[in-house]
Amino acid sequence: MLQFDDVLKHILGEFGKYQRVVYVLLGLISIPCSYHALAPVFLFASTDSWCRVPGAAEVQAEVCLANFTSNCAEVVKNLTIPREQTDVGCGSQSTFSQCHRYNVSYDEIVYSIVNDKLPYANATKVKCDHGWEYDTSQYKSTVPQQFDLVCDRDYLNALATSLYMVGFLIGSFVFGYILDKLGRKRGFLISVFLMTLFGVITAFSVNYWMFVIARMFVAMTAYGAYLGAFVLVTEMVGPSKRTFAGMVYMMFFGVGYMLFALYGYLVRDWSSLQLVITVPTILFLSYWWLVPESPRWLISVGRNKEAEEIIRKCGRVNNVPVPEDIFGEFWNPLKMGKTKIKEKDAEEKGAILDLLRLPNMRKKTLILFYNWLVNTLIYYGLVFNTSNLGGNDYVNCFLAGAVEIPAYGLGLFIMDTKRMGRRWSMFYTMVIGGITCVAAAFVPPCGTTVWIGITLATISKFSVTCSFGMVYVYSAELFPTPLRSVGIGMCSMCARIGGILAPQLLLMSKLWSKLPSVVFGVACVVAGILILPLPETRGKKLPETMEEGERFGKKPKKGDVYSGSGDLHNNDQDNSVPMESI
Repeated sequence: MLQFDDVLKHILGEFGKYQRVVYVLLGLISIPCSYHALAPVFLFASTDSWCRVPGAAEVQAEVCLANFTSNCAEVVKNLTIPREQTDVGCGSQSTFSQCHRYNVSYDEIVYSIVNDKLPYANATKVKCDHGWEYDTSQYKSTVPQQFDLVCDRDYLNALATSLYMVGFLIGSFVFGYILDKLGRKRGFLISVFLMTLFGVITAFSVNYWMFVIARMFVAMTAYGAYLGAFVLVTEMVGPSKRTFAGMVYMMFFGVGYMLFALYGYLVRDWSSLQLVITVPTILFLSYWWLVPESPRWLISVGRNKEAEEIIRKCGRVNNVPVPEDIFGEFWNPLKMGKTKIKEKDAEEKGAILDLLRLPNMRKKTLILFYNWLVNTLIYYGLVFNTSNLGGNDYVNCFLAGAVEIPAYGLGLFIMDTKRMGRRWSMFYTMVIGGITCVAAAFVPPCGTTVWIGITLATISKFSVTCSFGMVYVYSAELFPTPLRSVGIGMCSMCARIGGILAPQLLLMSKLWSKLPSVVFGVACVVAGILILPLPETRGKKLPETMEEGERFGKKPKKGDVYSGSGDLHNNDQDNSVPMESI
């Protein structure tokens, strides 16, 4: 790892033309990955539904036409479906029941129409025992409509999305191993193929559990494709450019977010939409010929000849000379001014329990665990709640995606300013995101006020996205070198838990429509406040041992040599996020 960074810094350039081309090509995979992650916004969109009544279709076809009854469907619906008072956010409103119907026969419906009778005063109500009918004016078909996920089965919508997030969690383990064992490029291409395969299977699912299981595999493989491309990109970029490359890479996700809003607008059938976002992914298999394997990984497994070919190709494209005996003369670290090399088995290793063993390290670790969980919780909570904001679903989705690009850009800028730094940037973005999330919940989603609520939700999304990008960098700088990989890995696991919980917490709207947003917002504000006891890392010498990690950020005591605040860390030191763990 050390020697290849030397090649990047002293020969090829840390972010030359070759790396930039590969960077853009691999960044494109984030776009279809974002489609699948955001799919519930339109696949599980809420639509009006009511009981299917036996004989109602025959009444509409025979009786209404014979009696020249106008608006027949509405007349039959009024006679067969009871009304309920429902809180729609703008006060109580009389709506048709989604889960009950009047227990009436064909003859009774006909009699009421012919004699212009009012709905039955004494008719008994029964549950929807003959299925449901759905409003298809906006969405021709959705997953809840396809599999009747309403009333007593409504919870299955959130379960499907939570299990998709479980697929993310499983994929982080499975494809983390595959990428290390088979290589970044092969692991990436395997993921792309399987993501396309299971995406198509999802579109042709014949029952709920087939759909859920296929979507879980889509999540696993989409995570593998995203992670494989991410790792390959960061391993070809020099240390000083790695944080920038990582933050900008996330902007491709925002591009996919906006494009998904367009696809959702154009394709209103869930199965067709699933195919539209899946089938083009097969084009990424052409990367077998377009994208190189990671030279860093090739060197780590002893395939130096292949690595040398890629390095020389990179040199030609970047228009820089590459020494003839790159693994001889140049590859000797001693000639690069290195005076001491630590053997791997002599390096200090850290374990998961070491994160919690010492009090100061434990405090920092638990705060970071909570922040990662809350960031992901509110991020996906806002994403999946798009269709409930009021206004136009497609515009809301597009705006939520559009704010991601400037949000990551702002995060990259403010966390490196002297006045803000990492800690205060995290604090302000989390607190602003939480307050606006709570405020948006109390704005009625109707009339002229609907755009106030959408604006507040957009500000909340912007702020959380900003902190979402910064927490990666801040966490990597807080953990000492031996615990950095395992620390980020555990933080990432907490993030996956947040994603799993988000759809379930949205179900709390059944108790009180504002409750999910209030919970998200309060949790976000608390996360921001908890950041304040953590030390600032901008421009500080970062901890390289577990002892330094424990003392980092503590008030220095008399006689202490290292206090966690000192000179600027060496620019040659790679303190970037270990992307293999994300």
